[in-house]
Order: sequence, then structure tokens, then C-alpha cells
Amino acid sequence: MLPLPGPETYALELNEVMQTVATIVLWGGTIALLGYAIRLARVEKSYLPIVVVLSVAAGSIIEPIYDITYHLHWLGAEGDGSGPQWTLFTSFGLPQPVWVMPAYVMVFALPAILLYRSFAAGVTIQKIFGFAALTATTTAIFEIIAVNVDLYTYYGEAPVRVFDYPIWIAFMESAQITGFAVLCAVMKLRAAKPYHCLALFLVFPANFAFETLGAGFPTLIAQNVPNPSTALMTLMVPVSIGLAATGLWWTSQLLFLCHRLEAAEGRTPAPAPTSRTEQAIAAL
Repeated sequence: MLPLPGPETYALELNEVMQTVATIVLWGGTIALLGYAIRLARVEKSYLPIVVVLSVAAGSIIEPIYDITYHLHWLGAEGDGSGPQWTLFTSFGLPQPVWVMPAYVMVFALPAILLYRSFAAGVTIQKIFGFAALTATTTAIFEIIAVNVDLYTYYGEAPVRVFDYPIWIAFMESAQITGFAVLCAVMKLRAAKPYHCLALFLVFPANFAFETLGAGFPTLIAQNVPNPSTALMTLMVPVSIGLAATGLWWTSQLLFLCHRLEAAEGRTPAPAPTSRTEQAIAAL
């Protein structure tokens, strides 16, 4: 039987002040990022930056699947809508907060927007994994804060908790965040027609599932067996992280192939990053 939140989880109360803060900050950041993407699209004469943001926003509806498998419970969420949560939509009986969509945009689209041009211009596997380490750190910080200010919680048995956050999840997330940036770089290099970038509406949820569900399955299965063993779950964590790293390496090979094709075809190299932020990131 699928583990469900227990009484100790339902006893937790949503921090309504932080719900307001999260809603304002994340939606504000999303609007600002979309504005930047529109400006970048004009510079590049490509719809790609805009589609990056919109595809992640649309892909955020995958969140209930993540919630079920990773045991995430939104505080203040009641199936009948009576709770204090401001709900955007409900699926699988799981009400999703109004700020889940902009949270996806800021956590997943922002790194892609900042990285894909420098990745397209040329990058090593060492830099790609370096950025994955950075996004693992930023993801862990974001989630630890969200959990500890009472926006949501991870319930049930879970291995390697740090401040109530199963820290291994940050590595799964970082692989898919960085992998999506890599795939956006591939799109920049090889999309022959403007409408080809619309494929990102499939690429984002597919890559999300590839890294979080595909690579995470050994630990997720261990979590969801009857009477889960802490030792077994902990043993499966490095297996899942190893699979996530393998998935990111595999995705990176596609980008490196595109670089070779660009060179073989004598194409002009991708333009160097122009904004100060992009230049600073490229210099890392």
C-alpha cells in the first residue's frame, strides 16, 4: 500500500505569511525572467529564450507525480479546498499551491536561460558537472528553507535527511536542471526552424522524469516497500545519484556531438554571452 502522510504531518500548519512572501517573490521573479527572455529573444532573433520559460511553466503540472513518488506534502492543502493554501490546480487529489509554477520557472528555467548560450558556445564535461554541483547546492538551500518555514514537508521514511530535507534529492534535481540547460543548448545549435524549439514543451517534462524518476527509482522503490529499511534506502542513495550522473553525462554527449557537427559543417560559432551575468557564469 502506498505510504500516506501520517497524523504528525497533518498536524503541521501552513505558514501563511511565508505563503504570501513565496507567491509575491516567485511570481515577481518569473515576470522579470520572462521580460529578460523577451529581450534576449529580440537580440538573438529567436523564440528559444521565451519558449524555455513557457515550457517550464507548462511542465510544472508534472509536480503531483513528483509529490507522490518523493512523499512531498503541501501544508494547508485540503482536497475539498477548505485549507488555507492558495491552490493553483489539483491532480491525483493533491492541491498544488499557486506559487508552484513560478517556483519551477525560477529553479529550472532561470539556470537554463543563464547557461544555454555559453554551453552552446563550448563547454567541457568538467564544467557541466561543476554547474551540476552548484545547482545541487542552490536547490538544497531553496528546499531546506521552504521545508523549515512551513510551506511543505517530506513525510514518511526518507534517507539522509538534513534539516528535515532528504538531501539526496538535491543531486537528482541538479542533474535534471543542468541536463535541461544542456538540451536547450542543443536546441539553439540544431533547431533549423523557429517552431522546432516548441519541442521543449516535451523535452522539459521528459528530462524531469528521466532524472528524478528514472534515475531515482532504486531509492524510491526502497522507500515505498512495506516497512522500509533505513539501511536499504541509504544503500540505494548512491545508486540513484550515480544513475543521475550517468544520465547527465549521456545528455552531455549529445551536446558534444552537436559541437562536432557544427565544426564539420563550418558553421559560425555560437555568439559569446553578452550580459554581465552570462559572462561571469561562462568564466567559471
